[in-house]
Amino acid sequence: MMVVFMVTFRPLKRVTIKRIIMAIIIKPLTDTQIKNAKPKDKDYKLSDGGGMYVIVRPNGSKWWRLNYRYNSKQKTLSLGVYPDVSLAEARELREEYRKLLRDGIDPSSTRQEAKESSTTTFKEIANQWFLLNEQRLSRSYVQSVTGYLANHINPYIGDRDIATLHSSDIVALAKIMEQKEILETLRRVLNLLSSIFKYAVGIGAMKHNIIADVDRKNTFKRAPKRNYPTIIDSKLLGELLCAIENYHGNVVTKYALLFIAHTFVRPANIRFAKWSEIDLEAKIWRIPSEKMKSSRAHIVPLSSQALEILHNTHAITGGSKYIFPSSMSNSRAMSENTMLQALRRLDYTKDEIVVHSFRGIASTILHENIPAHNIHSDAIERQLAHSDKNSVKAAYNHAEYLKERIELMQWYSNYLESLL
Repeated sequence: MMVVFMVTFRPLKRVTIKRIIMAIIIKPLTDTQIKNAKPKDKDYKLSDGGGMYVIVRPNGSKWWRLNYRYNSKQKTLSLGVYPDVSLAEARELREEYRKLLRDGIDPSSTRQEAKESSTTTFKEIANQWFLLNEQRLSRSYVQSVTGYLANHINPYIGDRDIATLHSSDIVALAKIMEQKEILETLRRVLNLLSSIFKYAVGIGAMKHNIIADVDRKNTFKRAPKRNYPTIIDSKLLGELLCAIENYHGNVVTKYALLFIAHTFVRPANIRFAKWSEIDLEAKIWRIPSEKMKSSRAHIVPLSSQALEILHNTHAITGGSKYIFPSSMSNSRAMSENTMLQALRRLDYTKDEIVVHSFRGIASTILHENIPAHNIHSDAIERQLAHSDKNSVKAAYNHAEYLKERIELMQWYSNYLESLL
């Protein structure tokens, strides 16, 4: 008896065929495509083919990766960070490693051997530091760091053995920035180098932090002190507050501006403020030390007006960890320029006010009105979170004068309200 099986083959749909072809053929990346890639809520890949791709992180950093198989196992190599490692350089590395694979050699093992037998360059250590710290860095600082490394540091010391660097090498590259009169950038570059060198010392790549050998105060010009514009006149300040109250843009941005007006903290504290930091029962906002310029925790007593602003904001952003999240995504902090752009839309120029101006406004009004509120200047300075020259005292006084500061914050909010 013969049994015959009938097998029916279905023709593939055009869409399926197209997907198969697309999976096989990967269009190579362009430098413009990588440069213009915007961060999203999660990591995503841009493939260049041959197992190589760029990972774009939520904070904006871009890392080269190479996937390959060796002894039937899937492996991944890091090829560095873009734009420090360019598209052309990444492709050269990919081809070098593919040649090793064709010869039956695992690229990972040869790279480890090379590290152990050769010197470690500054660029390699900087990449390690960046990889270790990037998750806690803001998007704007990631962009700044990559720019500082690519434009002001790596062209001069990137390929040098980090163990052979001397303080004179750092002074030389800093003097180039000084000649260009980019003194604020010079200061920030030296701070970045100090962080990288501290890491290098910690892992044994350097004996000590050579930045410590540089007397910055007497070696370089100082950046001119910035004086933020302020609006002190009660009539003009009232007009500003009224304009913010009637702002027709994003309502969360409006509440952020009102909140900073009443709390006069630094703009970054507003942008990264979290609901978990608010104690409604105690009516205070506890800002952790890692968010403060002074690296000390700070307490902000909340006036009835500030609490009302939070109540109104919670109805909109209560589902986010951030009090004032990005308008693009509740999982991200507000953009650095959001509040500033709102002030510009209200027709206030940079010579009239910036976001940081609310601190100067509060400082002037509170100091000039001591007879009215009867709170001494030490409490005012403490509420402004200005550094205490006595470092021992400063470490213990984050709640100092709290009773006076509670009264001070309510007086100030009442004053602002009286101007409307």
